[in-house]
Amino acid sequence: MNKEKLINIAKNFKIDGEPIDVEICSSGHINKTYAITYKTSDGEKKKYILQYVNTNVFPNLPELMNNIKNITKYMTKKAQEKGESNERLTITMLETTNEDPHDIYNNNWRMEKFIDNTKTYLTTEDMNILLEAGKAAGRFQKYLHGFPAEELYEIIPKFHYTPNRVNQLREALSNEENLTNRKERFDLAKNTIEFVTDEKRVSRTNLITNKLEKKEIPLRVTHNDTKLSNILFDKDTNKAVCLIDLDTVMPGALAYDFGEGLRTGITTAKEDEQDLSKIKVDINRFENYTKGFLSEVKDIITKEELNILPLRSMDDDL
Repeated sequence: MNKEKLINIAKNFKIDGEPIDVEICSSGHINKTYAITYKTSDGEKKKYILQYVNTNVFPNLPELMNNIKNITKYMTKKAQEKGESNERLTITMLETTNEDPHDIYNNNWRMEKFIDNTKTYLTTEDMNILLEAGKAAGRFQKYLHGFPAEELYEIIPKFHYTPNRVNQLREALSNEENLTNRKERFDLAKNTIEFVTDEKRVSRTNLITNKLEKKEIPLRVTHNDTKLSNILFDKDTNKAVCLIDLDTVMPGALAYDFGEGLRTGITTAKEDEQDLSKIKVDINRFENYTKGFLSEVKDIITKEELNILPLRSMDDDL
């Protein structure tokens, strides 16, 4: 899409000034993202993020945007009540110029304030950054403690419901066409497939969801995609600023955000690395991320939630 069309789309949002420049943001694999520079009435230049939401992945955009609006408003209010700065606590969505005061998207387009002087990482060797990443995920939980998670829409049903993932794998394995057309791929993954489909291991995949259903652990607001690249860090201090990409915010378990952060945080390669020899797990990464996470949730986490975070190796039972 050309610059002129993007600027015209940006004019549908309530922003002081006129859009004067557009940059393509290459990060992200799902939505199309652009940085729009505005010139305000006093001559100051400010940046905003313009994004086209992929409705093939997120078909229920009104519900998704409602989730984001409600949780960011709650976080901001909580910070204000504590007398803390909310300037970079979370993203700020902008309303459209139409007559509906609740409208914060326009034909699948949305805008948010640009958070200045920040950067992201795909991977890192710096243990302090992993400590900060854990803090960012934990801080998200802390500021949303008390929010009625049951009021959120489930944007992607069964997103972290592990038994469902196992069933999907089994369906793929039972499909003869799949096995024939992708024989080399299945052969390569043979040991991994046997590992994750072992019956004793599968029997424990519903541990978290069962505890949620029995109300042994609280239902919480979860980000569900707390990977390293979804955290903004201050360019000068490398301190974590906030979590971004709130499209997958849904009701869930605190362990979801802890585990999802570890998925990319404790490995030595970026998320889409093709060379498997580069992917290793580092216990030092685990310890630093965990230390950061627990430092933020220590006052809200329940004993049962704490107990299931370090779920011991299932090989102990096999």
